This record gives sequence, C-alpha cells and structure tokens, in this order.
Amino acid sequence: MIVTEYELRANWHKTKTKIITLPPGSVITPSARDFIRSKGIDVQIEGNGLQDIHKSTFSSANQSIDRSNRLQFFQEPNVLRETQNQTQTRTQAIAQAQTSISSGVKPEHMTHLRTGALVAKTHPVIAYRGQLDLFQCELVEAQGFFLQAGEEELILKLEEISVLCRELMVSEVKQEPFQWATLIGLTPEELRERSHHPKTYFGIDHTPLSYSHGPIVAKLHHLRAKSREVELYANRAFTDETGACSRTDLIQALNRLSSAFYILACQVRSRKTQEVNEKRVPLGTSNRHIHLSQVDMEALFGKNYTLRVQKELSQPGQFAAQETVALVGPKGSLEKVRVLGPVRKNTQVEISVTDCYKLGVEPVIRDSGQHEGTPGLEIAGPVGNVKLEAGVLVASRHIHLHSDDAKEWSLEDGDRVRVKVESQRPMVYEDVLIRVSDQYRKEMHLDMDEANAALIDATSQGKLMGV
Repeated sequence: MIVTEYELRANWHKTKTKIITLPPGSVITPSARDFIRSKGIDVQIEGNGLQDIHKSTFSSANQSIDRSNRLQFFQEPNVLRETQNQTQTRTQAIAQAQTSISSGVKPEHMTHLRTGALVAKTHPVIAYRGQLDLFQCELVEAQGFFLQAGEEELILKLEEISVLCRELMVSEVKQEPFQWATLIGLTPEELRERSHHPKTYFGIDHTPLSYSHGPIVAKLHHLRAKSREVELYANRAFTDETGACSRTDLIQALNRLSSAFYILACQVRSRKTQEVNEKRVPLGTSNRHIHLSQVDMEALFGKNYTLRVQKELSQPGQFAAQETVALVGPKGSLEKVRVLGPVRKNTQVEISVTDCYKLGVEPVIRDSGQHEGTPGLEIAGPVGNVKLEAGVLVASRHIHLHSDDAKEWSLEDGDRVRVKVESQRPMVYEDVLIRVSDQYRKEMHLDMDEANAALIDATSQGKLMGV
C-alpha cells in the first residue's frame, strides 16, 4: 500500500486522528511523512505497535514467518511456494520503490500528483486528468470536422468550451476554487433549464439520437457522452465511500458541460427543421446567350447544320453548344456569345442591362418567349448574318420548378414571388416568375448584373418570402 499526503490529509481533516494504522509493507511517500510529522501523528503497523516514522516501508519479518508457517498447514507445497514467491516479489518491488524515493529518483510507475506528492499512476486523480486531456483532443478534432461542414459558429462555441476545460485542469492542479459565470452565453441555471425543456426553447422533443439528425448532431452527442465520462472520472477522484465530494465545483461545471452539448445539438436540429420547412432554392447565374431557330441557325452556320454539345446545363435537355456568334448593335458589339440548344421556334437573345448599354439597344425586361416590343440587332455567324427585328431582351428573373415541387409549395406556372437571396450581400428580389414543368429542375436564374450585385457564390441560396 502506498500512503500519500493527499489521502492522509483528506482522512485527517475528517477525523483529526492522532494515530493511523497501516497494513504490513506500506510505503509512505516523503510528502506524507512530512505531513505526519507536522501533525504529530503516531503510526502503527497492524500487529506490531507504534513504528519509527523515519522509515517509510513497514514490514514484520516475524509476521511473515508466522504467516508462512500457518500456510504450511492449509496449502499444498506448490501453492505455498507460489505464495512465498509473490510475497518476495512484492517485497522486492516495495524495496525498489522506496530506494528510488529515498534517492530522489521517481519510480516509473509513479508520478507527481502535485509538487511533493508522489502517487501511483493508477491514482484516480491522475486518471481524471488523463480523461480531461483526451476530451480536449476530441474537441480539437471536432472543430476540424465542423470546419469542413462550414459550421463556423460551432467552432467558436467549442473554443469557448476548450478554454473552460483548460481552466478546470489548472484549478484542480493548483487546488484552487473553480469559478465560472456563463458557457455558450448561458448561466449554469439557464443551461440546466434549457437542456431539460428543449421543446419550450427550441421546438424539439426529447428523442433518441437518429442518423436522420445528421452528422453534426451526432458529433455533438459524441462530445456530450465524452464529457459525461470525464464527469464520471471526476466523481471517482473526488468522492469518497460515504458520498462526500471534495470538489463539487468541478463536478458541477462538468455536469453543465454535458448540458451545453445537448443544447447545441438541439439548436442544430431546430435550425435544420426550419430549413426543411422553408422554401429554399439553389441559384444559377445566366450569362449572355442566344437561342436559335432552325432557319436562323442554318443561315449563320450552313445548310442542315447541327449544334455540337459542349456541356449539359442544369435544366434537363438543355445544353451549351460549342458554337458562338457575334452580336452587333448600333453602338457596339459582343463577341463569342454562346449558343444554347436545342433549337427553338423563334430566335431569342438574352443579355444583361449592361450588355444593352454596350450594344446601344434599349433594355427591355420580358419573360422568355414574349418578344413584342423588344428591340432587334444583327447576328454574325461564320457562314452568314441574320438581321433580327425583335427578340433581344433582359430576361425576367425566374424560378424553374418541377411540377412536384410546385405542388408541394402550392405554386402554379406564371405566379410571381418575392425571394431573399442569402449571400455575402443579401438582397430581396421582387416579381420573380415561377415556371413549372415536369422537365424542370428546381433553380432560380439571375443574369450577371443581378448576381454580381448580390455577390452570389456557390453557397448562396434563395428563400421564398411570399407570393
């Protein structure tokens, strides 16, 4: 048995005893021996009476002999030899440990609980510290996971929790009271209240963890489970057999830590639920392009000409062709304007307001196919030119919806809606046309001027605000 200052001090404060009794073979660490002297405590070994505390290993040779003699009457010779060998090995190990301690060399199987307090590495406080270290490693790993998922707010929350864990470690090592006011913006009482009533605060019921909640929620629950394991180790380290706890401050903080992770998981679930219920649509940017009729295509590229596919577009059956043309207006021209396929009944040029100014044509906003009152221009191809009398337009901002999506959202072809574009520069677009077909894929189209004005990127989305 290794007797440490920590154990002696804890027991002495409870009993104020002046005599302690130890089993044979006990090892008293130097700091424990100093504590015994400072408190005037007498030490006795079971069966041997009071001992000289200048020794730190206590063992009775007579007692060992007597015990061996008694074993001879009740054990087989081979069992007796095994017992004697175990006793000898244990005695040698104790002697080696004591020699190392006396010479100032720390045994490999022991470590410092704190300055002057040497304990076995299996000591419950050392185990607690190890679990707290491991937990902080998992926090860092989770931050990397959330970084990949774009969860910047969660990364900041975990950084706050990491700071709390480091302060927990310092408080325990220095034996200082642990004090904290809030965590993730909530007091200890608020953490407990919200974790117990998620329906009230987040609109989420207490439900078993499910794959349907997503990987972010699963990761938060993993961290919650790990924090509860750290709390368990803390209870083992600081709570005695009677249930008395010497560090209730640490235990409370760890308990609220698991509440914090549950709250974060509920917040993510609540957010995801709202996103599902919201009418959200991906955004597509439409650069200047032209749709050709068969007659105009042959005039520009030759008899019986067929467009060659360069790449498929987001809408099924639509493609960007390899072919390009030049647009010539009263004031200027635009080169290499992409042709989109397949061919249409009438030729239509779709450009931005900025393009209109460069060409010198009036910008007229129209829905696709509505050419009345639109200007014309000249189209130049590799074989010939086409004089277009009308059909040059700035396309109305619009949303392509599959018929199933339109039914789910209670929308019909030709409806107009308001859409908030969520981007680096959020904007609300009015009078957005709904176009419905069983051949469409859900997507909102904006021209280059509109997209650039909102600083749209690949992560931007549109949210329907109303009809």
